[in-house]
Amino acid sequence: MPAIDATAIPVGVDLGTTFSVLAYLDEHGRPVTVPNALGDKLTPSTIFVDEREILIGKEALDAAVLAPENFADYFKRDMGRPAYHRPVAGRQVPPEVLSALVLERLRRDASKQLGVLRQVVITVPAYFDELRRAATQEAGRLAGWEVLDIINEPTAAALSCGLAHGLFEDGAAGRTERVLVYDLGGGTFDVTLLEVDGSSFRTIATDGDVGLGGRDFDERIVDWAAGEFVAAHGLDPRTNPRDAFRLWTDAEAAKHQLSERTWTTLVVQHADLHLQLEITRQQFEELAQDLLERTRDTADLLVRQAGTNWRHIDRVVAVGGATRMPMVRRMLRELSGRDPDHSLDPDEAVAQGAAIYAGMLLGRTLGMSRRSCVLINVNSHSLGVVGVDEKSGQRVNSILIPRNTPLPAARTQLFCTLEEGQRSVAVPVVEGESERPEFCLLLGKCVVSDLPKGLPKGTPVEVEYRYESNGRLAVAARLPGVAKEAHVVMEREHASQGTTLSQWRHRLLGDMAATDSMGLPFATSSEALDLGDPRSLRRRLDTLYVQLGRRALEMAVPVAMQSAQQAARQAAGEYHQARRLVEQARARRDAAVGLAEAVQRGSELSRAELALRQAQAAAAFAYLVLGRECALHRVAPAGSSPLLAQIDELRSRLQAS
Repeated sequence: MPAIDATAIPVGVDLGTTFSVLAYLDEHGRPVTVPNALGDKLTPSTIFVDEREILIGKEALDAAVLAPENFADYFKRDMGRPAYHRPVAGRQVPPEVLSALVLERLRRDASKQLGVLRQVVITVPAYFDELRRAATQEAGRLAGWEVLDIINEPTAAALSCGLAHGLFEDGAAGRTERVLVYDLGGGTFDVTLLEVDGSSFRTIATDGDVGLGGRDFDERIVDWAAGEFVAAHGLDPRTNPRDAFRLWTDAEAAKHQLSERTWTTLVVQHADLHLQLEITRQQFEELAQDLLERTRDTADLLVRQAGTNWRHIDRVVAVGGATRMPMVRRMLRELSGRDPDHSLDPDEAVAQGAAIYAGMLLGRTLGMSRRSCVLINVNSHSLGVVGVDEKSGQRVNSILIPRNTPLPAARTQLFCTLEEGQRSVAVPVVEGESERPEFCLLLGKCVVSDLPKGLPKGTPVEVEYRYESNGRLAVAARLPGVAKEAHVVMEREHASQGTTLSQWRHRLLGDMAATDSMGLPFATSSEALDLGDPRSLRRRLDTLYVQLGRRALEMAVPVAMQSAQQAARQAAGEYHQARRLVEQARARRDAAVGLAEAVQRGSELSRAELALRQAQAAAAFAYLVLGRECALHRVAPAGSSPLLAQIDELRSRLQAS
C-alpha cells in the first residue's frame, strides 16, 4: 500500500466489465458519483483504436461498427491472462493495459471537476483469483493511480448499504444483520454473505463465477435471432464482424427493453437482407433459464455451506445492472422469502462503497458518524502445497488455507523429503479447490537449496503460509533439523510490467519509434533483415523471442518466470484445442446433408477458424513474453545458446541505433 496522503480526496472506482464508475467522498462524508466529460455517470469499458487517437467509452462504442477489429470490450474477463483474447488493431494487448486506458480516462475526467486525484481504491469481483487481482492493481499503476487497496465488489456494496441504512451511526452499535449481496454485473457474478455488527463488516463466505454476467444473457438473444435468420435466409449474420456487432448491440438493447416491457422487436441485417423479429419477456426468460438457475444454485449453496439458512438472512441486496431483469428479482424473492433490497443504485453502489472504504483508509468520517469501521474479508480460493502422496505416488494439492478463511490467516504444516540425500526442497504454491495440482493455479515456488549431503529420506519440512488482508501471500519453508529455510513473497508478473501507458498508446497507434519489441506484429524467419532499420531489427527480435519461448515451455525455470511459463503453456494448450475444433468443424461441414445444414456447418467452421487465429496470436504473444523472460534471466533451453547470442547481438544493434 502506498503512503497515506491525509490531504487526498477519497476516490473509489468500480472497474466493471461493461461500465466503469468513479465516486468520491465529499466533505460531509457522503459518497458522490462523478460524471464523465460527457455528463454520464457510467463510462462504457470499451476501447477503439482510431488512426490518430484511442477512443474510450461511448465514443469507442459509436465507432466500433466501422472497424470491429480495432475495438475491445469485456476485457475484464481476460484479466490475469497474458493478452486480450483477440488482437486489437492487429496487436496483442494485455488486458490490464486496456483497463488502464479506462482508469486513466476516469481519472482525467474527474480531475477536471475535483482537482488533482492520486490515490484510489479499485473494486474486483470477490471470486477473482490472485492473478486477476494483481493485474487489476497493475492497471491502476499504469493509469497513474496510487492504489490504496483492492476491495471485493460485494463488500463495497455492503458498505454502501450500511451507510444508507444508518449502520455507521453511533446508535447502531450492537445491531447485527446478516446481509447477502447478490452481484450480477455485465460479465461477472458474485454472491457474498456478510455479518454486519454496527460498523464491523465480516465476510462469512463468498462464491461466484467470473465467466457469467449480463453478456451471457445477451448471447441467448443473439443466438436465437441468428437462428431465426438462418432459418429464413440460409445465412448466419454472426459470420460478418460488422453485422455480428450490430446484432450484439441490438440484443443488449432488447434485453433492457424487456425489463420494462413484456415484448419488443429487433431487426437482424446481413448480406443486404433483413429480418424483423418479435421477442417476448417470457421467451427471453425461457432462453436464459439455465443461466439464472446457475446464479440461484450458487447463492443457495453458499448459504448452506455457511451453516445457515434463508430464514436467518436479514437482508438481500441486489447490485449490478443485470439485477434489473424481472426474472432476477422474482428468483431472489422466491429463494429468500423476502423482497430484495433495491434501495441502492445497482450501477453506482459498488463505486460508492469503494469511495467509503478509501475514506476509511484516509481517516475520514462517514456521514454523521465519528466511529471507525472494521472490514474482515475471506479468501475466495483455497491455498495449498503440491506434494507427493506416499501411498499412491501421485502429486496432490494439500490445502493449508481453505477458501472462506477470515483474513489475515497463517497456517503451518509438516511435510517430509521424498528421497535419500535430497539437496534441495521446492514447495510449489497453488490456488484452487481440486486435489489434483493440474487443475489449480500455480502461484510460484519456495525453494530451500544447498542442503547438506546425506540427508535421510523423510527429513521434516515445515511449510508456513501467511495470507494478509490485502491479499499478499508470504510462504516460508524450513528444515528445523538442519537450520535451513527460505522465504518468498508471491509476486505476479505481467506482460505490461516495465512499460508505461504512453508506450502502449504509441504501439497501438503505430508509433514504433517509441516502442521496444512488445506489441509488434510477429515477423517470419524468412523476412529479409535490414540491419539499418530499427523496425526490421525489432521484428526479427520478436521472432527470436517467440522461438526461445516455445522451446522453454517444459524446462525448469526460476520462480520469477513461472507465471510467464504457465501462461505460455495454457496458451499453447488452447491453440492445440482450437486446431482440433477446426478439424472437427471441417469434418462436420464436409459431411453436411442439404443446403441448410451446409450453411450452418459452414458458419460453425468460420467461427472455429476465427477462434484458431485468435488462439494462434495469443500463443505467439505468450511465447514472446516467455522468451523475453528467458533472455532477461539468462535461462536457455538445451541447444538454445545460438538463439541467445542472436538476441544479444540484435539488442546491441538496437541500442546503438
